[in-house]
Amino acid sequence: AEADDGLLDQAAAEPGEANLVGTQAPSSGASAADGERKAVHGKIVGIIKRNWRQYCGSVDERDVAREVRSENVLVLPVDPKIPKIRIRTKQLDAIKDQRILVAIDSWDRFSSFPSGHFVRAMGAIGDRTTETAVILHEHDIPTREFSRQVMKCLPKEGKEWVVTPENSVGRTDLRHLPVCSIDPPGCKDIDDALHVRALENGNIEIGVHIADVTHFV
Repeated sequence: AEADDGLLDQAAAEPGEANLVGTQAPSSGASAADGERKAVHGKIVGIIKRNWRQYCGSVDERDVAREVRSENVLVLPVDPKIPKIRIRTKQLDAIKDQRILVAIDSWDRFSSFPSGHFVRAMGAIGDRTTETAVILHEHDIPTREFSRQVMKCLPKEGKEWVVTPENSVGRTDLRHLPVCSIDPPGCKDIDDALHVRALENGNIEIGVHIADVTHFV
């Protein structure tokens, strides 16, 4: 069948997708050779919505090394699956050594690269704090402050909360062991720890500890 836009209808992957532009209900004919269902094939006929987001990257080294500077530069995203993004900027000297955040605005059909714009600088390339922020952003890990609803789950004593016999019912007290946190300095959730001790039989005991966060939530 011919669609309204002149595109030949293709079989949809699922019956529920048959109302999309350029699709029709998938066929389910049987193979004459072995009686198995035929594989359903199709092709992309249009993009309903682009799943663009903001991308972390850095200015292409070739643009930085040019003797004659241009306002149009290419940004190399951290994600290798994303092509270089062309942006227009007058502050190349300020961002050439920075991890930057860019957004895609459009992609001309005759261009090898999408066009976008500079959002903000994230910090110096190679800096631990900067690279950590890049990893968190690229994996869509939220770093915003906790909401009031979450904060209400904390003990009303706040920082004055202490272990008591009442809140320790059903738990084993291991405070006599040399337990040390393995979380890095500045970490907001100090919840991982280890202990090591020699046993009377000559063996070495290694204990792995994790905070029971669900006790407070």
